[in-house]
Formats: sequence, structure tokens, C-alpha cells
Amino acid sequence: MKTAAKSLVVSVCALLWYAATALAATNTLYVFNFDFGIPPSTHVDPVINLGDTVTWIWTNTSPPATSHSTTAAAGQLDSWDSGLHGGGFTYSHTFNELGTFNYYCTVHGFDGGCRSVGAMAGYVAVVLPGAPPYQVIGVTQQGNDLLVTWVTGGICQSNILQRAPGTPDGSYPSNFTDVFTIPSTDGNTTNYLDVGAVTDFPSAYYRVRIPGQ
Repeated sequence: MKTAAKSLVVSVCALLWYAATALAATNTLYVFNFDFGIPPSTHVDPVINLGDTVTWIWTNTSPPATSHSTTAAAGQLDSWDSGLHGGGFTYSHTFNELGTFNYYCTVHGFDGGCRSVGAMAGYVAVVLPGAPPYQVIGVTQQGNDLLVTWVTGGICQSNILQRAPGTPDGSYPSNFTDVFTIPSTDGNTTNYLDVGAVTDFPSAYYRVRIPGQ
């Protein structure tokens, strides 16, 4: 990748992060009837922007003596725990890391890893404004190679990195080709060293494909 193009990718990512911080919003979820979302029966797994806040509000729809928590699954880049509470309690958490963050109630759910948190559980997908949950966040030159970094989302599904060769005029054709596959991933970010990409694909463009999505 040409130095100017590489610098542009890094600069755009930085600008999007600052824009996300400046336009941060609050997203509301309700804790009700052994679920998270919109009462009386709609489960919601929100996709939010980097820097946004999620506020959970405990309702009185569950039996008064029933307590719930919103607790992040272990091993993620972001972590939170509201503790156990009943109706009328409010808890907020601001998300400053990209990825898909799974959570559950410590009494009525369980942490099975990836998106397999179960029973009373959910997830929050954190993205850059206008971007999909699975996105390339950096391309850096290392000698004659390119190191590509992308958000896997911790979804325990295949992540496929695709590449489209650039043209001499700097434009990008639409014929993306799979170049690297992770069969199942439970992390948040992944790096791939594309050997010889600076020479073979001087203006390479990358994206991430999730089969079936």
C-alpha cells in the first residue's frame, strides 16, 4: 500500500473515533421478566457507536423479590458488573472498546463464552459510526508486508479477511477475494500479516466477511 494511502487509513480511523466521542449517545435497555430489552417481551441486542453509553433500567414486571444483574462475560476487552438489584434500579456503562460484548444475569443466566452466554443474557455490539460490527481498523506497513488488524466481535464464527487489488490510478475494483480465514474466534481483534502485499498489492483494500451474515 502506498504510504499516503496507509496514512489515510490511520487518519480516517482516528477522525472517526473523535467523531464518535463527540456524538456519544445513551441507549436504554430495560431489565424485565428475566430478559433485557423493551417490555413486555422484546429482547434487544443493540448495535451502538464507540463512546456510547448503555443504561439498564430495572422494571417491576418481575416478582418484587427477584433480583437481576447485567454482568459482562469474562475475557473481553470491556467489563462491567451492576451487582444484583430489583425494580427501580438504574445502571449505566460507557463503551470505549470496539467489539461485541456479551453479558448475562449472574443469577438467571450463565457465561458460556463467545455469544453462548445463555438463559437471561444478551450482547452489545460496538462499532465506528456507520460501520458494520466486523471491520478493518488498521493497515500498517512492515517492510514489504502489510499488517491488517480487524475487529472479530467475539462471535465464535468464521472471520474471513478479503482483499481487492488496487489499480495504478488508485481506484479499487469490486472483485474481493478471500485471503485468510479464522474458523472460530472468541477474541475481539485479530492481526494478519499479508506477506508481500506492499509489492503485489500497492493499493490493496481489505474488508471482513462473516459467512451467512
